[in-house]
Amino acid sequence: MQSRKNRAFTLIELLVVIAIIALLAAILFPVFARARENARKTACINNVKQIGLAVLQYAQDNDETLLPVAYEDDAGDDVQWMALVAPYLKSSQAVRCPSDSRSKIVSYGLNELAFVDWEDDPTDPPLNLAEFEHTAATVMGGDVGTEDDFKTPRPDTLKMVEPGDSLDDSVDARPASRHLERCNIVFM
Repeated sequence: MQSRKNRAFTLIELLVVIAIIALLAAILFPVFARARENARKTACINNVKQIGLAVLQYAQDNDETLLPVAYEDDAGDDVQWMALVAPYLKSSQAVRCPSDSRSKIVSYGLNELAFVDWEDDPTDPPLNLAEFEHTAATVMGGDVGTEDDFKTPRPDTLKMVEPGDSLDDSVDARPASRHLERCNIVFM
């Protein structure tokens, strides 16, 4: 008489396999999330670089004069810097950070001190590139979108305001550390 033995997993064996899979998932998911954020950071760095080059190309085409952050045209419509650099950008998505889920229009802002806007004295002309002595140490722009506490989101802002300065209107914001507690910045 031959005994026929059914080969099947026992409950203990199944539980051990599930526990091992859960342990591996707990170890690997944070690694995958960090890798995904690093990929977004790299895309954001590319966006910031494109914006920096677009601003410089705009200045080149306009007698070395920097563009305004925002102004009101003759028809009374608001014109913002994104519209002025759009012809120089490869994609309209270059003004949105992949890690910024709150902004609908723009994730980056230009340095409030280097670019004029509608709140500045109208007799002050836009700055010329030659006026910057230390271009490698002067911030052009970068990731923006927080209040004074550097945590409260402030989406769709246009200007980067340095820490300590007041946020005068709805278009001012502080640098935002969206990428693993880091902020992408482009210099003049």
